[in-house]
Amino acid sequence: MAPKYTLTYFNGRGRGEIARLIFAAAGVNYVEKRLEFSEWPAIKQSTPWKSLPILEVDGVVIGESLALSRFLARKFGLQGKTDVEQALVEGVVEAAAALYVDYFPMIFGKDAKKKAEITEKYLNETAPAVLKNLEEFLSSNKNGDSFFVGQSLTWADLSMLYAVDQPVSMKVEMSGFPKIMAHRKRIENLPKIAEYLKKRPNTPF
Repeated sequence: MAPKYTLTYFNGRGRGEIARLIFAAAGVNYVEKRLEFSEWPAIKQSTPWKSLPILEVDGVVIGESLALSRFLARKFGLQGKTDVEQALVEGVVEAAAALYVDYFPMIFGKDAKKKAEITEKYLNETAPAVLKNLEEFLSSNKNGDSFFVGQSLTWADLSMLYAVDQPVSMKVEMSGFPKIMAHRKRIENLPKIAEYLKKRPNTPF
């Protein structure tokens, strides 16, 4: 019998989106629970790390977004074909995370001064530097005209599809990263991903 998956996260893309993209790419059904922020305190203490997302697999609860996404990628064959490819994929995923870790403080931060400082650093330092490294890495595989690693889709590509949304939405100048932007369009146009994106709820984050 196939495992039963339940993914719980807030009603937004955020740290739950990579897992959703993996499910979509694999064509695997799952139960999705989207919480409003007001519902979070009632379940917080029952989660493994007092954070979301969480993934329930046949009664076992897995916490931490990258851990559960990595688990799904392995289950569905999106982790890379060899040990070396898997390590390269992990590198892309970790590098790409720098594009979204500051997103919530920039959007939801309450300290206006600190929020402005984080935003300025993100726009002028963090995002351009990370994107430059990712552009170079992508270009090293098939001249950047294919996938981030190897010759097939991995969760590195799906992680980047989510991650690049953040600098784009923050109006980072993207003209210097043509390979990344072309890669984004290719992944968006994959049939299963395109279908998912078409149905995805329109949320503020």
